[in-house]
Amino acid sequence: MNPIDIVAVAVKALDDKKAQNIQVFEITDLTTLGDYLVIANGGSSTQVRALSDEVEYRLSREGVEPDHIEGRATNWYLLDYK
Repeated sequence: MNPIDIVAVAVKALDDKKAQNIQVFEITDLTTLGDYLVIANGGSSTQVRALSDEVEYRLSREGVEPDHIEGRATNWYLLDYK
């Protein structure tokens, strides 16, 4: 999958789980860290965990696994996909 396809799957997963304030930023020209940044809010720590799990599940079904995950012990998550 190319980066924009990964973003599309992630945004659809977030939207289906009723994430709030979903935002996508193209950062290709700003940094070498990545091409896109997707940010979303959840209404509770339980919803934030469900959002992260859903994005990870849907991308895994497409054969895309995260390179790195942070924040599982907190109320925020960072899923890093190459």
